[in-house]
Amino acid sequence: MGTQMPACSDRTRTNWTPAMECYFIDLLLDQVHRGNRMGHTFNKQAWTDMLTMFNAYFGSPYDEKVLKSHYTNLWTQFNDVKSLLDQNGFSWDDTKQMVVASHHVWDAYIKAHPEAQFYRNKALMNFNDLCLIYAHTTADGRYSLSSRDIDFDDDIQGVNTGVFLYPVMDQQK
Repeated sequence: MGTQMPACSDRTRTNWTPAMECYFIDLLLDQVHRGNRMGHTFNKQAWTDMLTMFNAYFGSPYDEKVLKSHYTNLWTQFNDVKSLLDQNGFSWDDTKQMVVASHHVWDAYIKAHPEAQFYRNKALMNFNDLCLIYAHTTADGRYSLSSRDIDFDDDIQGVNTGVFLYPVMDQQK
């Protein structure tokens, strides 16, 4: 009889404008510089602060899920581009702000990975910022230890990381 209101599950998608994305990335960078990133994400206070500033700046009623969803989307883009750049024949063009390769390289890669077509002609204006935001959030062996990092001693055997010493009890006593 009356007007139909959309059900709560019928949320409309947020249309991220370039200005919104740029501001959100600036907020993320600020939180990284403040040391509020924990592993793959940010602490609760960082999300609260970013949401408050984002909504105040754009006069929007978004909730934390919207920002976290876009954060995940940006992370996916970052990882996709990073994967492309790890392949032979692909490189980053700072002028075009996009991944470049010869037509032959793109065609062969897209044949095996059709989802990569999205990046063939897609400029990612904020990729350098994403590198700062998502830096060191994936295991890449950067902080792994080798046998050269182990100090052997007469009574104690331990791993010296330069910060901590983890002793192993001598079994011969």
